Amino acid sequence: MKVLIIDDHSLIRRGLKADILDIDEDAKVYLAETFEEGISVLGSEQIDIVILDIDIPGGKGVQMIDLIRAKNRAILILVHSGYDEKEYALPFLQAGANGFLSKKASSEDFANAIQTLVTNCKYISPSVQKILVDTLGSGHVKHVRNPVLSLSPRELLVMKLLSEGKWNKEIALIMNLKPNTVSTYKKRLFEKLGIQDEHEIPKIMALYHN
Repeated sequence: MKVLIIDDHSLIRRGLKADILDIDEDAKVYLAETFEEGISVLGSEQIDIVILDIDIPGGKGVQMIDLIRAKNRAILILVHSGYDEKEYALPFLQAGANGFLSKKASSEDFANAIQTLVTNCKYISPSVQKILVDTLGSGHVKHVRNPVLSLSPRELLVMKLLSEGKWNKEIALIMNLKPNTVSTYKKRLFEKLGIQDEHEIPKIMALYHN
């Protein structure tokens, strides 16, 4: 079994490597700190499983799944993240990941996830299973769409400027608008993205990176 760990934290890489070798002492484990390094390894080695962190240098949100698959269609991808499962599990699973595991999970849960993937089954933790049941049971749309696609050009520009730390008055000057008009765009932007304030914008932009 050949496993590639893409994570920029050395302690986590070493810990996961030890867990993998506990599962399969003959496993060959490759380590990458950035997404680009990971893609490079995939171009030179026939990897069986990728353990992928979301928040990594060069990361491209859910698009990373397709970029990895472009190197090897049969590869198994386990997203291993410290981000909230409620927000991030479904988009990555629907993008084609084979599993999503929280970094808060135990070594036993990690071993279970790897063994589940090896048997060609998706790994869905009990908490993510509950999210799926709640989502379907509530009658919500089954497909998690990219909310950024619903934004108008001006709303997109407001989002970009907010992500850069600009205030309403600065945005008004840049866009040649009245401050109360910027406030209106900002309100619509938050409603469409389902967020409460501008501090959540970087997470949305990272998740649905273009």
